[in-house]
Amino acid sequence: MTMKIFKWFISLLLIGLSSCFLWLSNAYAGSTLSAGLHHVCGIKADSTLECWGGDNNPQYRLIPPDGTFTQVSAGFRFNCALKTDGTLACWGHDTAGETSQAPGYYKQVEAGAYHACALDENGVPKCWGNNDSGQVEPSQPGPFQQLALGGAHSCGLKADGTVECWGNNEYGQTDMPADTTFSSITGGHQTTCGIKTDGVAICWGQTNQSYGYLTQIDFTLYLSSLCGLKVDNTPSCPSMGSEPSDKFSYVTIGHYFACGIKTDGLVDCWGDNKHGKATPPTGENGEDIVFKHEVIPVAPCSPAPCFTQADIDATYEAGRQACIANPSSCNIAISPEPEIAAFIGTDLSLHVSKMEYKSLTGTSILWADLIFGGENEQGKLMWILGDYGTVE
Repeated sequence: MTMKIFKWFISLLLIGLSSCFLWLSNAYAGSTLSAGLHHVCGIKADSTLECWGGDNNPQYRLIPPDGTFTQVSAGFRFNCALKTDGTLACWGHDTAGETSQAPGYYKQVEAGAYHACALDENGVPKCWGNNDSGQVEPSQPGPFQQLALGGAHSCGLKADGTVECWGNNEYGQTDMPADTTFSSITGGHQTTCGIKTDGVAICWGQTNQSYGYLTQIDFTLYLSSLCGLKVDNTPSCPSMGSEPSDKFSYVTIGHYFACGIKTDGLVDCWGDNKHGKATPPTGENGEDIVFKHEVIPVAPCSPAPCFTQADIDATYEAGRQACIANPSSCNIAISPEPEIAAFIGTDLSLHVSKMEYKSLTGTSILWADLIFGGENEQGKLMWILGDYGTVE
């Protein structure tokens, strides 16, 4: 017995999704908040640095350098930051030269576990620190738009949306997914992740899965955990079990904890608080510290309208309710035909092998995977779009 599903309901669902995510800008090269193993560093509203966690262990040397900065990145037990004049500063525990920053002027710096890389003004990467897997030897000179570093590998995002990686490849973390382009990337423990140009976040390597639509992501340098922002700026950290419901402009994840800059500039952390890593500091008089922040940009829609998360949910619910009220209008039927249009897995996931996808740029034939979402409060069954691609 197979379930034959045609275009009406699925097209309605995808049109709502594509109308929102088609124009999201995911490029976020460099951040003003970054978590290491057991510590966090951030850039305050006055452009100076603030670090916390590490349980005051001398090996972390968390006292940051003086000066003003535009970006910071935390490694295992060290940090690197980009000064407002374009030069670099690295500090912390040095095991393999990871705090011996390269001289010159740069537009981004990223820290891995025990190595670091920076992009110069021409998009050419320069790396230093531990090189036991070739992670500080770029496989090509660039130019790159963004860098992302993992435990012992490094990656660069090119202008055409493709990714080039080098270093440790034990789990395939440096193997770029075929026929895929990205708007931003991040590195982690034996894993590389990116937000595809269609807005879906995926990871490859030791962690190989899709996380759905996210606008910004971060991945741990130790173990395998991702944290990101949904289109409504609320966090999604699947491995942590729970996260706050506030709206954030950026999130970062460390060892069993995460922190984020809320849209008002205040930092909130959640999860394990060993070493004080999930307790943001206060000012000299106990006042809250405001950090540099900006809402992840959404490019203007053309043509209008744009859609919010509420619009997406409403579109989904409208289509679902219409199908419940009048199944024949959705062309849902049980069919013994040999050509299977769709099938349901044992976990109630739904794979649609062929469907029509209408968007503002034209009509495509796609396949889609939908994840069973359980029952809502009214006892109705729900499916959520997981992944999709073009039918050759």
